[in-house]
Amino acid sequence: MPKRSFFKARDAARALSFAVHEAADGLVARRSPGLRNQLLRAAASVPANIAEGEQQSSNAQALHFLRIALGSTDEVGAHLDTAADAGALSPRRHTACQGTRRVVRVMLHRLIAKLEAESR
Repeated sequence: MPKRSFFKARDAARALSFAVHEAADGLVARRSPGLRNQLLRAAASVPANIAEGEQQSSNAQALHFLRIALGSTDEVGAHLDTAADAGALSPRRHTACQGTRRVVRVMLHRLIAKLEAESR
């Protein structure tokens, strides 16, 4: 398995999680009941699942966790959009977090493609 690619993806996912945590600190609670916790859990899930995938003994097992991480990036995106639509997240923070999320998503897609190609 491409360890360097896992490291880069996990590092980018940690940056996403940090950016989301910073943004969540500024969420207007009355406009986003429960949303903050959902957002933080989804953001924390991304690097955690990448790390878990890296430790697997087979590509099939690693792919399982990477796909979960990919799904979590989409969940983060949906929660960010909801927070922005509700006026609970500033447009600047929304754009910054979504940009970081897109980078992580691309990295995960590439890593998944590498592992799938190795498995053929």
